[in-house]
Amino acid sequence: MLSVIPPLWRDIDAYVQVTQPPGAQTILQYGPLYCLLARIPIYLGYAIECLRVGDPVPSVAFLLHPTLTDSGVFTLLLSQHVALCWSAFYLISAASRFFLVRLLLAGVWVTNPLFYTFAHCVGSETLSMIFLLLLGATGIKIISHRRKVPGREWLLFGLLLWLSILTRHLNALLAALMPVTFLLLSAHRVTLAAFARSKLVRRGQRLRAREDLRKTAVTLAIGLSCIVLANISSRGLCAAVHIPYRFQAGFAFLWRLEFLARLPSETANEFLDRMARDVSAPDVQKVISQLREAIHETTAWEATAFMRETQAALLAPDMKLQEESMSVLNRTVVAFLWPPRDLFVNAVETDFARARLTTIPDVGRSLFVHTIFYYSYRDVMPGYAPLITFRDKTENDILAHYKRHSYFHRWKQFSYNAFWCLWFALILILALVTKKSSYEMAVVHYGLAATLVGVAMILANCLLNEFQPRYTLPMWELTIVSLWLVLGRSMDRWIGRKL
Repeated sequence: MLSVIPPLWRDIDAYVQVTQPPGAQTILQYGPLYCLLARIPIYLGYAIECLRVGDPVPSVAFLLHPTLTDSGVFTLLLSQHVALCWSAFYLISAASRFFLVRLLLAGVWVTNPLFYTFAHCVGSETLSMIFLLLLGATGIKIISHRRKVPGREWLLFGLLLWLSILTRHLNALLAALMPVTFLLLSAHRVTLAAFARSKLVRRGQRLRAREDLRKTAVTLAIGLSCIVLANISSRGLCAAVHIPYRFQAGFAFLWRLEFLARLPSETANEFLDRMARDVSAPDVQKVISQLREAIHETTAWEATAFMRETQAALLAPDMKLQEESMSVLNRTVVAFLWPPRDLFVNAVETDFARARLTTIPDVGRSLFVHTIFYYSYRDVMPGYAPLITFRDKTENDILAHYKRHSYFHRWKQFSYNAFWCLWFALILILALVTKKSSYEMAVVHYGLAATLVGVAMILANCLLNEFQPRYTLPMWELTIVSLWLVLGRSMDRWIGRKL
């Protein structure tokens, strides 16, 4: 991929993340970690290019306003591919203890283009993907300890969770992964104890259930601590660059409202009228009124343009009042989410159904589509023009790479629903054949928890934003991680019996 596919770009999001100075967009709108770390390989590539032609190496101030070069972008992609390979190695090593099983899992792993396509794309979701693989592998190591878990395992899990949240805000839902696992395990042991004939067995299962509940409390504490620490970190970064901290859910939610533009005028007006009657805050009512006008008075409603109009109508354009306008938008989010209304719920259900019908090639193609976004908005992304991806290239040239290489079309026969059915069949088989194995039952419950959290993440995305294929990455990734762990344990058990 590094030799034949030009770097892919997450449209203007990636441009902002790697070129804009530390500020509201690179700290609050997007997770700050990728926005900061991605600049290091971009700097190194630029510095190497300078040394090659005899120019002076740029100062550290380059990191505030990076200049995009082919060398810098290549260094960034190379570091992303290396990090993906290392995290995949870590996961597969945790999935099985036999070399041949690991080799087989690795062989099947590389046939899946999902992770490698994201590794070839500039954007914060790539780093999020890498941390999630490491988090999944660390989780399986934690549940492998039947009694006391070493402190270093808890510390590593907490560190990875904290970094994940700093990479993508929605990753805060990953804090539920281990608590759900241990709750499922505890419920399973209580059920076994209820039907056990032996008093000794009942007592043993109840003791283990109590131990799992204790671990649930520990993981809840770790998860909440990581969420709080990530929030403190973001506030600290805001203080360092002298900008106010503000919650920005209202900005992303504007794209969720595009479902109103697809409704008949009468239906949308009736929906907004009911909302306005239920809301008592005058500023939120004003946003709803503006929303009604914006949707039906323009031919192509855009969330960004509406955001500017709302800020101009509500408040003057200084920093303090912009913060207040974001607070108004956040309260508008609450008004839409609660109480739930039929049209909004239908829009969420429709997007959630689309997400579950998405295939891996669909997700990969979306990254190529995001890349050609540049051709419609050249003026706001001037730094892209000299790069090899866009230099002397057309939209069709970029999309041709996706069409030409069959690798991107693998696994096209599996929608997420079909893949989930395969996962469920395998996890059910492992559950049935490992009734007496405490560790392997823990693997089953961990796999179930990972899949539930992945589905919860895409559902949260559908609630807060309009559907895009790339948003399904955590759902796919957690299910694939779960499947690989189940496959590894199943094959380990079969080989162990033969030996």
